[in-house]
Amino acid sequence: MHRQGAGARVAVAAALLAALLAAALPGSAAAAARFRPRIGFALGLLPSGGAQEIAGGAPIPVVYHGGPVMRDVTLHTVFWAPSGYRFDGSPAPGVPGYQALIEQFLSDVAHDSGTGSSVFSVLSQYGDRGGPGSYGISYNPAVDSIVDADPYPPASSRCASPSGVATCLTDLELQRELDRLIGPSGAAARGLSNIWLILLPPNVDTCTAVGSCASNAYAGYHSAFQLGHGETVYAVIPDPLIEYTPTPGTDPEGNPEAESTVDTLAHEMVEAITDPLGTGWMDPNGFETGDKCESGPQTGAPLGYAPDGSPYNQVIDGHEYLIQDMWSNARGGCVQSSAAVASIPPLHTVRLRQFSAAVSGGIGAARRVPVEVTLIRSGIAVASARGRTRADGRWGPLTLRDRAGRPHAVGDDRDVLRISYGGGPGSPPPDLIATGNGGNPFTASGWTGWFDLDHGYAVVSRGSRAAVLVGPCSQTGVLTLAIGRLTVSPTDLCETEADAALISASHIGSGVPLTLSSDDNRGSYLLQPDGTLVDMTVSLGEPNSVPAIGNGQLLFRPTGFPTCTAFLRIGAVRCVGLVPGARYALARGGRVLGRSRAGRAGAAEFAGMPIAGGDVVSLFNAAGRRLTGLHIARLRVSIVGDQTTIASGTCQPGDYWGRPQTSPQPSAAIGLGIGGSGRICPLSGRAAGLPVADIAQTDDFSGGQTVLQVPAIESTSPIQDETLYGAFYASAQSGLPGPHGATAAAGVPISLTIADAGSGGAVVFRAANVDTARGVQVSGLPPGAYVARWVLRDRNGDTRTVMTRFDEAA
Repeated sequence: MHRQGAGARVAVAAALLAALLAAALPGSAAAAARFRPRIGFALGLLPSGGAQEIAGGAPIPVVYHGGPVMRDVTLHTVFWAPSGYRFDGSPAPGVPGYQALIEQFLSDVAHDSGTGSSVFSVLSQYGDRGGPGSYGISYNPAVDSIVDADPYPPASSRCASPSGVATCLTDLELQRELDRLIGPSGAAARGLSNIWLILLPPNVDTCTAVGSCASNAYAGYHSAFQLGHGETVYAVIPDPLIEYTPTPGTDPEGNPEAESTVDTLAHEMVEAITDPLGTGWMDPNGFETGDKCESGPQTGAPLGYAPDGSPYNQVIDGHEYLIQDMWSNARGGCVQSSAAVASIPPLHTVRLRQFSAAVSGGIGAARRVPVEVTLIRSGIAVASARGRTRADGRWGPLTLRDRAGRPHAVGDDRDVLRISYGGGPGSPPPDLIATGNGGNPFTASGWTGWFDLDHGYAVVSRGSRAAVLVGPCSQTGVLTLAIGRLTVSPTDLCETEADAALISASHIGSGVPLTLSSDDNRGSYLLQPDGTLVDMTVSLGEPNSVPAIGNGQLLFRPTGFPTCTAFLRIGAVRCVGLVPGARYALARGGRVLGRSRAGRAGAAEFAGMPIAGGDVVSLFNAAGRRLTGLHIARLRVSIVGDQTTIASGTCQPGDYWGRPQTSPQPSAAIGLGIGGSGRICPLSGRAAGLPVADIAQTDDFSGGQTVLQVPAIESTSPIQDETLYGAFYASAQSGLPGPHGATAAAGVPISLTIADAGSGGAVVFRAANVDTARGVQVSGLPPGAYVARWVLRDRNGDTRTVMTRFDEAA
C-alpha cells in the first residue's frame, strides 16, 4: 500500500481535521460509561485497578481480523517527569524503586525471550499471513530507556481531569511528545518491530476522550499513530496512584505501586504484539488476549509465596511476579504459559462489492469442492449462485440470481449470505455472514456494515489541497481507501481521540473515483469458530457534497452518498447527496433524459421523466463520472377503502418493501444487527397483503428507491348514507397529505359507477371522471337504494377504490 509522506501534507491534514471536528467536539465531560475494552483507537484498555470490574471477556476464541502482528520486538521506555514531578523511589531497603523495578521486569522478559515458561509464551500461537507468532522481545535499559524532562504542554491545552488532578495530558499530546523524542530520522525505531511504553508519574492524569481518563476509567491502553514520520506503536501506563493505592499482598518483589504497573505492562505488551493496529486478534466483542483474562484479574494457581506472604505466578529470569493470565485459543481459556505455536488458521474469504451481484472468495486450502451462495432476506432465500472452487481453493465470481434468472445485488445491512461447500463428510463448514453492523462499531464493539461505510466519510477538496476523513477507523478490519490509482490505509492513520483517520492528498476532482474497503472477520459462529474474512467495498461520493442523511455517531459531518428516488405517479426522479450548484444529467440507455443543477441541500430534481417500472437510469456529474444508478421497481398497487394492506398489485420480487435504512443501527449485542430483518416483495411478485403505510421499494443495485403515493379520495358527493331527491351532481376530489395536516389537490381522475343495491346489482350510471369543478349530473334514477363505486386511477395505473351507499327518494 502507498503510505503518506510527511511535511506539508501532515500540516494540511492536521488543519483539515481540526476544522472538521471543531463544531462537533463536546465542551464538557460526559459521565463515564460502562467499561469497554476500547475507546476510539485506544485499544486493550485495562480496567481501573481500584475498582476492578468484570470486563466480560466471554469464553469464546479470539479470531484473526486480517492485519499484522509484531515479531522480534524492541521495547522502549519513556519516563516523562519534568521538573516538579518525580517517580517514587524504593519503599523499603533492598527493594527497587518504581523506575528500577519496571526496567528490571522488562529486562527479565527480554532475557527469557523465546522460552515457554511465562505468560508471554502465548505470543507464539498468534500469527498472521506471514506465519506463526513468536515470543521475541529485546530490551536494554542502558539504550532503550529515556528519562524525559521536557515540560508538559501549557495548562490551556490540557484535558480536564474528572478527579480534579491538576495536570492532565491528552493522548494526542503524548503522541506528539513521543514523536518528537524519536525524531524524523528514527525510522528504525518505529514500525511493527518497536513498542514505546510511556510511563507517567503519580500526579499526572491522561484522557483518551472527554470523561474517559486514567483517574476514572482505565489503568492503561495501547495504540498506534502516524504523524508523518512512520507508524509508531505505543502504550500509555499512568501511575496506579492516580486512581487507587495498591495494597500489600500482591507484590512479591515488595513494591505494590510498581508491581501494579508491571501487571498493566504485561497486559498491554501482549495485546500490542498480537493486535498492534486493531486488525489482529480479538473476539467479536473487541476483547484482546489480555482483556479476556483481566476480570479479577485471573492469575491461576500460585507457584509459591514471597517472604512477605505475597503469592507469585511467574518466575522470569529468576524474579518473582504476580501477573494476570493471558488468553490461549489452544486451551480455550486463560493460562499462565503456553507451548502452542500457530499461524492463522486456513480462513475462508469472501469478497463483496456493494450493489453488485458478483460474489467471490476462497476456502483457504488447495481443494476442489462445490460452492453454493444464497442471499437471504427476511428469512427467505431470494437468490443463489452455484460453482466450484478452483485447484487453489478460490472460487467465483458467481452471479446471484433468483428463480426467474433476475440478478440480485448485495449491499443492504439487512442482507445475510449463506455459503455452503459440498455438504458431504469432510466438507468445509458453511459460512453465515451478516453484512450489516455486528454490534456497535462506534464504540469499537462490533464490526462495520454497509451503511456505516456509506455514511462514515468526508471528502473535502479546496484548490490544490484535499483530504478524506474516515470514521470509525478502529475495529473495522483492514481499511483501504482508493483515490484514483492511489491506495492508502486509513487503519494506519487512525487517530486515537476522534476514532477517525485523516488522509491528505492533492486536489481530488469530481471525476476521480473513490472506493473504501473493509476486510474484517465477521463470520464466527458455532460451526465456524475461526470466522470468515469478508472484504466489503463501497464507492464514495463527490468531494464537498452535502449529506442527505446525518450520522450522529461520528465527531464530524460526513459528505454526501449519492442515491436517487423515482416517483412513478408524477414521473419524476430526485437525487440527493450531491454538490450544491453542480450540474448533473440523468440518462437511460445512453440517452439523456434530463439535466438539473443541485440546490443548496445537495438535491437535483428531474421532473416530467418518461419513466416506468423496469427502467434503469444513471446519474452522471459534469465530469462524466457515473455516481449512481437506479433500477426502477415494477410497482403497481390497488387499494380498497381504508384497508391498511394492498388489495392487489405487483412489486419487484425479492426487493425490500418500504424505505431504505436512514440511520445507523448499532446494537448492544455483539454479532447482532439488523441482518435478516425487513420485509420483501414475495418471490411471486404479488403485492397483495403488503402494508400501505409506505409504498416503496429499495433498489438493491443502488440503495435508491421507487416510491408510490396513491392519492386518497378525499370527498364524495353523494356521501355515505345520504338521501337524495331527484337529479343531482356526482363529484369526488383526490388529494395528497400536505404540511401541517393540510391536503393538496392531486387532480387524478376518479371514475364513478352506480349500481342498484338490490339483488340484481345492475349498473345504472357510469362516468369516466367526476373529479371536476362541478362534477357530473346524474338524473333519471328511480327511487331505491344504490351503491356508488368510486375508482381513482393515476398515471402509473395505481388505483384506490371507495364504496358508498345512498338512497334516491320519491
